[in-house]
Parts: sequence; C-alpha cells; structure tokens
Amino acid sequence: MANSREEQLRNSRRLARQILGAVALVLVVIGLFTVLNWCVGALRAALDDSDRRERFADRVYGLVMFDVLPFDDVSQVDSTVFRQAAIWGTVYQAQKDGTLDDYERDTETGSLILPQLEIDTYLTNLLGPDYPLEEGSFETEEFIYNYDSDRQGYLVPVTGAVGLYTPEVEKIWTQSGKTYVTVGYIPTISNSASGELSLTAPTEPTKYMDFVFSRGENRQWYLTALQESEMQVETQASATPAPTSSVDDPQALVQNQLDSTMTDAAGAGDASSSELTPEEETTEGDTPTEDGTTDETTPAEDGTGEENTDGSGEGDTGDTSDSTTDEPATSTATSD
Repeated sequence: MANSREEQLRNSRRLARQILGAVALVLVVIGLFTVLNWCVGALRAALDDSDRRERFADRVYGLVMFDVLPFDDVSQVDSTVFRQAAIWGTVYQAQKDGTLDDYERDTETGSLILPQLEIDTYLTNLLGPDYPLEEGSFETEEFIYNYDSDRQGYLVPVTGAVGLYTPEVEKIWTQSGKTYVTVGYIPTISNSASGELSLTAPTEPTKYMDFVFSRGENRQWYLTALQESEMQVETQASATPAPTSSVDDPQALVQNQLDSTMTDAAGAGDASSSELTPEEETTEGDTPTEDGTTDETTPAEDGTGEENTDGSGEGDTGDTSDSTTDEPATSTATSD
C-alpha cells in the first residue's frame, strides 16, 4: 500500500512537471514570435519613411502650389507669398481631413472664412516661432484676400483653378546639420466636376526642388531656404517613326510624284542641251558592215540627224565614240 501511494505521488509530480514544462515552452515560443514581430516592425519603420514624407509634403504644399521662386533666406521673400501659401496649405489640410464643410461661409460671396489663428499656426510650424506674423487684407498675382476683422478670418474663394503643382517628396537626407527634402512638382488638374479644388496628381513630376530645413527651438525643423535640386526629370528619347510607304500615305505619294516630275524635267533640259538623242548614245542601233566592222546608226530623217551634222555636234561625236568599237567605223551617211 505504501509503495503504491508513493508511486502515485511520483506520477502526479511527474505529470505536474510535464504540464509546467509544456506551458513554459508555449510561453517561450509566444515570446519569440512577439520579439520577432517587434523587430520586423521596427526594421520596417526604419526603412519606410512614408509617414515622414507625407508630413513634409503637407508642410510645403502651399509653396509648391504656386511654384515659389528659390530663396536663400525667408527674410528675402515677400510676406504675402508665405501668407498665401499658409492659406492654401490650411485649406488643403482641411479638405484632406474632410473638415472643409465645417468652416463658416460668407453669405454674400460664398467664400470660405479661414480663421487667422490657423494661418498663424501654419506659418509658425513651417517657418518657426521667430517669423513675424501679420494680419489684414493683402493682394497677390493670383487673388485678393480680404480680411474680416469682425470674424478674425480671411475670405478664401475655394472654387476655380488655384494651384499649379502638388508635391511629392522623393527623398529626405541630412547634411551639415540641415535636412534636405527633395520635392517633385506634379501638375494639377484644373477643377473637379463639382467645381471644388482638385487635389489629384495626374502625372509624374515635371521638375524637382530642394527644401532646406534647419533645427530651431524645441529641436524642430523649420524651413530656411528653397533651392533648385540636382535631381532632374528623366527624359525619354522619342522613337523616330518609320517612314510610311507611298501607298499608305497619300501626301507622300503626291510628294514623290512631284519630285519625280521635277527630276524628269531637269533630265529633259540636260538632254536638249547636249543635242543628242538616246539612240545616238547607245550602240544597240549599230549594225555590222560587210567587212565585219560596225556602222553607226543612220541618223533619223526627222531633223535630229541634221542637227548632229552641223558644227555643234563635234563635241558630241566624242561622246558617242565611247560606245563604238576601237576600229574606225564608216558612217552610212559618209559612204553615201
């Protein structure tokens, strides 16, 4: 009895150890898979900077829209350029987030009323807190932006063709303590069917620019310069079309006929100047005489032969002698 009880206890302890070992093994496997997934996610996040590219694209959207000229210092740029970029960058972000309808509209013009606070926030995030902020109506080459002091906002016409380009960030790199963002400029579609501003990029970039960011307060990156990029648009050489046949191309047929007619006319003029008929230039018309020599073809009695017997035909005789044999041939006209 005692041995049987001890055997049962040993079996129970053995089973408990086996169960505990299985549970530990399962936890180890789960832990390995968790760590592996975490490593893969971290590696993917390190290699994929799509979120960072999108953030930079949102920040420079307003400047890309109006194709702002390059500059080395933001203080060199007219403030209206950045204010206009801030307005449309804010409109773009609101439309992207689906909150454009939440803004108040002016009852008389139907324009969107964009709060001054949002414009100032956009400029501060783009150019830094040291950039001087302004308010009030202003005018650019594209629009006149009226400021409503009572509602502390700008009247923005969000219909009609506005932007020239949309941004596509190609690469981001850091050099000499500055961050360079190469942005591709993609032409925009004029308007959507509803008349609202279209944000769809229809084609590939047609040019590239480098936006230069420097670190400022709170270790944030702020725009300090805009430069032309070394990255160039790849131009594909257009293949030279194969020449079409005259049968398939009626215009080519007419042109070929015209060229042929002009060539024939030029040839006829040369023949008349030489005063020789084709029969006199060939030896096909020569007939053998009784002594084995060949006689020149008798000139035709149509007036052509008479022209060959005058003094002007002396130079022509030298031309026709090349087509006869080396032995002097007695002309039929001479024998007569």
